[in-house]
Amino acid sequence: MLSKLSEHLKAYLQAHSNCIVSVRSAGNSAAMPVLYRAKGLQVECLVPRWADVAYYLEQNPEVILVVPDSASGISRWLQYQGLARVSECEDWANWQTYSFLPSASPELYTVFQVSPVRLDLIDESKGWGVRETLEIC
Repeated sequence: MLSKLSEHLKAYLQAHSNCIVSVRSAGNSAAMPVLYRAKGLQVECLVPRWADVAYYLEQNPEVILVVPDSASGISRWLQYQGLARVSECEDWANWQTYSFLPSASPELYTVFQVSPVRLDLIDESKGWGVRETLEIC
């Protein structure tokens, strides 16, 4: 059962590329939309260096990502709790595949690799409070 849920969550992450990243540190918090790439259940988030999110992630690695399912409106989303760390991104050319992104480079962006702690797939179209949860120990 867990492997089936894990595969379902991996497929969901692969099918999307945008999320809202939310962080907090020492009484402050920040959130913003970012691009991400999934590698199994781990994700890499492309964050502008000027963003408060980048600063707070360096202070506190705890992060929440919300990945909305654009095909379902606002009734379905994945909430991803994890731990982030700065990644040494060597494949900047792969980020250039997003045509609306003018220049993904280490001077303008930083990449955070996020490892999951808990994933909740919420689908309100199936009834209030319906969710599937995977906790990673």
